[in-house]
Amino acid sequence: MTISKDRVKPSPLPDSWKLAEIFATGIILGGYLAMMTVIFFWAAYKTDFFPSTFGVKSLQKTDRKDIKMLASAVYLQVSIISQALIFVTRARSWSFLERPGFLLVLAFVVAQLIATLIAVYANWGFAAIEGIGWGWAGVIWLYNLIFYIPLDFIKFFIRYALSGKAWDLVIEQRIAFTRKKDFGKEERELKWAHAQRTLHGLQPPDTKMFGDRTSYNELNQMAEEAKRRAEIARLRELTTLKGHVESVVRLKGLDIDTIQQAYTV
Repeated sequence: MTISKDRVKPSPLPDSWKLAEIFATGIILGGYLAMMTVIFFWAAYKTDFFPSTFGVKSLQKTDRKDIKMLASAVYLQVSIISQALIFVTRARSWSFLERPGFLLVLAFVVAQLIATLIAVYANWGFAAIEGIGWGWAGVIWLYNLIFYIPLDFIKFFIRYALSGKAWDLVIEQRIAFTRKKDFGKEERELKWAHAQRTLHGLQPPDTKMFGDRTSYNELNQMAEEAKRRAEIARLRELTTLKGHVESVVRLKGLDIDTIQQAYTV
């Protein structure tokens, strides 16, 4: 009921029911929450991770009393994480960046406070549960908080996968199967530069100097050779007297042919 009074942002684009996204999100997020509950049950019942880490009472024993306490622990874990999921699904962006409505937060706090009190103090034979104490309650809240964080990432992944952009990169542009260097990064940069020059009314650079069969690997090799020649020339100017003199003459703007060359290499 309180979700109808929630504080939400309207969609920036015309929207419609996205049943595929709704079903996919529900199945994947529901499967993730179920898996987290199974892991919690296994860690509490089959291992001593929680007692050794947090100093709480062990629930590994198989007598009737500990089974009741384990049922209370699982009840609280499911109750908290299941209702907290609404804060992820209601938000278009990160769940902690879009402030929910006051009534929605109040409903969550009241419901989970009651669930926590039941798990801590209740001793109901008809429900086969028994109080687990505040230590276990704190551990369960911390456990749910840690595994709440990946929910936003899963939501973004589902939305991106269903948008078709990921499949366009793999199938249409075939980037995943290309043999080009850096997955064709240089080609994409060249196309972007050409589009920018066209957008600003500039003439595209003349590419006739290269043959139609000139590949990007050959262009890279030519650039590397030019860079190597420039490095050799720079080292010649720094390490030989003749190179140093020629460099100074060029900087001064003099004609070296008219100067009496009385130096040796």
